[in-house]
Amino acid sequence: MGWKKFKQHRALKNESGQALIEFVLGLMIVISFFFFYLKMAASFAVGNYIHYATFMSARAYMASAANEEIQRQNAETVMQKMVGTRFKGLFKAVDCDTGCAENTMGSVKGATVGKGPYAQENFDLNYWNQGVTYSYQAKLSLYPWSRDQESVTMKLVSESWLPREVSKDECVGRKAAIEQSLGSNGKNVKVEWDNGNEGC
Repeated sequence: MGWKKFKQHRALKNESGQALIEFVLGLMIVISFFFFYLKMAASFAVGNYIHYATFMSARAYMASAANEEIQRQNAETVMQKMVGTRFKGLFKAVDCDTGCAENTMGSVKGATVGKGPYAQENFDLNYWNQGVTYSYQAKLSLYPWSRDQESVTMKLVSESWLPREVSKDECVGRKAAIEQSLGSNGKNVKVEWDNGNEGC
């Protein structure tokens, strides 16, 4: 076998290996994009669920109870049951730093409940700004085997604001204030409440 034929034979072998390498590299890129979009879709699906959990927790806080502390506990119970330790591989709860409600939930990291950032001194003017917020982080990476420093971190906040019903204690206090103001005018006025529950 001459030198010319040996060179041709070697070149043919190299070309067949090149096709395999190009296929593997192309497959890695396709797989990377597939996993990236899969992770992004899962993050958005979990975010949608978290927003629903935040709404349900705010709804529990909105419902009337004996006092506001019980309303807060009801909201925390709902949030704990719905979010708790679920989906921990897809997101991480973080402390809320902007747009939070006034009280943190002890058993649910990242969750706050109570008056929101837009509540005013005269709360009757802006009573709707009460509810629940939940702060969390989700990581997106182009490759499934990426390290943390190669990932993009999205910080997200889910919030739900609903006007809270006054508690029974607050209602009794307001009722007493109304009766006192009517009686202080020097008139003999008897107040009767029409809902069969002493007005509350």
